[in-house]
Amino acid sequence: MTRLPLADRRTELIGAAVRVIARSGLAAATTRAIVAEAGMPLGSFHYAFDSRDDLIAAVIDTITDEEHDAALSALPHAADGGTDLATTLRHGLDRYLDLLVADPQREQALLELSLYAMRQNTPTPQASGQYRAYYRAAAHSLDLAASACGMEWSVPLHRAARLLVTITDGVTSTWLADRDTAAARDTVIFAADALARLARPAAADLTAPSPIAHMSRKEQPRAD
Repeated sequence: MTRLPLADRRTELIGAAVRVIARSGLAAATTRAIVAEAGMPLGSFHYAFDSRDDLIAAVIDTITDEEHDAALSALPHAADGGTDLATTLRHGLDRYLDLLVADPQREQALLELSLYAMRQNTPTPQASGQYRAYYRAAAHSLDLAASACGMEWSVPLHRAARLLVTITDGVTSTWLADRDTAAARDTVIFAADALARLARPAAADLTAPSPIAHMSRKEQPRAD
């Protein structure tokens, strides 16, 4: 077997974990099952990850980053001018829906991870690590989208972010149940318009940097 670079080995194992979890559930996603899915020897797993929990965290981070980057793909067009916030948000949600339709297994795996965490942990007012990652990505996306359109949020950003996560959760679970993409697109239009109504024109700030220069969430300071 050809020796893979560490980054490639991690990518292969993350993809294998997603497939196993989506197909058989988290309980079946043992390290042996994951390396078998990836076509690797068991030793490859321990070379790439410290533990199964380490791999699961990487699965969540990887998928969240990909969805976040897809949503941000709408922003360069908004920065050119002439695009309102509702349209920008709709484009971002559409990109997320495109990812969901193209690879439902990824979201099924994340849903399984979320349900597992709820079963294992005592209910608490604090969001799980998985949802804290969702909220960070949503807040960053909304902040950049509003700035690109010359708007600002009239409600605290964390509240708008939680609403966006709630919307995407609903779109995801409903689409996974009925696979009605046209209906999901209709929901996206309604949701983007509703979110945009929570924003107002921003006060002029000639010293503010361009939001598009800081589009990668990976470069932003963590909020937790």
